[in-house]
Amino acid sequence: MADAPSVRPPGRPRPRVLGVFAHPDDETICAGGTFAKYAGAGADVRVVSLTRGGAGQIRDAAVATRATLRAVREEELAAAGEALGLTGVTCFDHPDGGLADVDGQVLVDLVAELLDDLRPDVVVTFGPDGFSGHPDHVAVGAAVTAACRQLPPSASTRLFHCHQPRSGMLLRDRLASWVVELTTRFTGTRDFVRALSVFSRETTALGYAADFVTVEWYPAGSYLIEQGDAATSIHFLLSGAVEIRREGADGRVRVVDRSGPGEFVGEQGIATGRPRNAHVVAVDDVTTLTFLASDPAVLGGPPEQGFPPTRTLPSGDRVDARVDTCIDVTDFVGHKIRATAAHRSQYPIDPAMFPEPILREMFGAEYFTQVLPEPELRTSLLDD
Repeated sequence: MADAPSVRPPGRPRPRVLGVFAHPDDETICAGGTFAKYAGAGADVRVVSLTRGGAGQIRDAAVATRATLRAVREEELAAAGEALGLTGVTCFDHPDGGLADVDGQVLVDLVAELLDDLRPDVVVTFGPDGFSGHPDHVAVGAAVTAACRQLPPSASTRLFHCHQPRSGMLLRDRLASWVVELTTRFTGTRDFVRALSVFSRETTALGYAADFVTVEWYPAGSYLIEQGDAATSIHFLLSGAVEIRREGADGRVRVVDRSGPGEFVGEQGIATGRPRNAHVVAVDDVTTLTFLASDPAVLGGPPEQGFPPTRTLPSGDRVDARVDTCIDVTDFVGHKIRATAAHRSQYPIDPAMFPEPILREMFGAEYFTQVLPEPELRTSLLDD
């Protein structure tokens, strides 16, 4: 399927794309921008989840209980499908967290029936790494791949495994620059506090950003930041208040500002690359969401034993060396974020909360490895 304004030339049927995943929200996280792009260009795009996600976390108690979560997540998948422009979504009822224990042939047969019914031109699923390593993801990817390999050559179905590179982007730096550039002082609402906590932890865990994000506690009277130190972190205040104290050349210290929940501290040093220009001292017991740079060796060092080799993209991100497809979804990041927000039990965010340039940088490209059809063997070492 060409990356053209329309994927449906005159007189030809709509291309059919099928995504098969383990849980509601996998479709958005793994390939939401791509699905939205092709749906917008005229393709028939459908998503199937093999579970209803009943074992997932509940990050918004107002949305679901453990007893209602399966039904809620199925409804959320339908809402996310609307945000992405999908033709249809389907949930099966296999056990969330237990797909690896289901007879593999049962899953293969289920996917084979889907392929026979829908006859997709393109199938998208997880690779052997499960995108995030989740055993359910690995089991689904294996079953879909096996079912696609059983198709006759005449089917001409393309199978893609989705992949997320390890990004070198620091959310710490982007947030600091954003806050410094604002013309008014930023104070996040309670909803923003919760959303930033979820957003930052999920994006760093999946590799969209390279930060180490942690919750830290400081007793009253302790330093969060000392004047003159190198700037290595930015703090987002979750609870408690701090004083900004500036120490003069004569050793005298004066209070120049005060910050509380929903505010950032330490952004000036990160944004300018200069040493800290003031002390930050906890007035109360203070809890912060703290953003630090990960160890560079984690990003740029040799691959760990048992992991596939990687290569470096022009952006500096590290990608599985087998990845051969990059889809530019910059214009569809909004669809992806709205679909993510539709999965509210998992991602209680407001799509308008976060700066658009940060979202575009983080989510503007999606990567895949084409598995089928397998490339033909070359018969020459030179281009003939």
